[in-house]
Amino acid sequence: MSTLAQRLADQGFVISDNRLWNLVSGRTKLHVDTLFAIAAALGVSPLALQTMPLDDTREVQPAPGVQVSASRFNSWVIGTEPLPGASKTSYAEFHPYGAQIGRVRGDLDERARGLAMLLASRAEEAASAAELLRQQALSYAATLLNGEPSEDLLRSAEALSHRLGIDVSAIDRADDSRSGASE
Repeated sequence: MSTLAQRLADQGFVISDNRLWNLVSGRTKLHVDTLFAIAAALGVSPLALQTMPLDDTREVQPAPGVQVSASRFNSWVIGTEPLPGASKTSYAEFHPYGAQIGRVRGDLDERARGLAMLLASRAEEAASAAELLRQQALSYAATLLNGEPSEDLLRSAEALSHRLGIDVSAIDRADDSRSGASE
């Protein structure tokens, strides 16, 4: 502790041996500026002080009511996986690598990971929205075909269905069966 306190003092961050002992023992809360100063004095990344050893099998409570394995905790801290119950979209939007997408900073792997996380978080949301639009378009087209729609309305419904990738042949068959039944 004395050696670390001296390294910190040499860098202009004065802290007592006693305070360091209190930090290590958990009696004093660690502030971010102290974390960064200690990591710099030790010559390691701040993440080295925030993550757990890979072989640690303990459960960790990173937030009230959230229990995760040490591995899952590490994934959250380094930005590769959200905590259980978190919004994947929010996690991806504010991801440390995501902030560098399209910028010169960050190596190609970091930018690719950020982009992949952002795309994955949006894929499920987009698929759900597309399915809802398809269902609404089918319902709209069926409503139009139940009455006596004009040719313009039929063309609009067909164009919309085609644009959304909806097979309108089922609707056409229903229309054919109606006209066959009325003849």
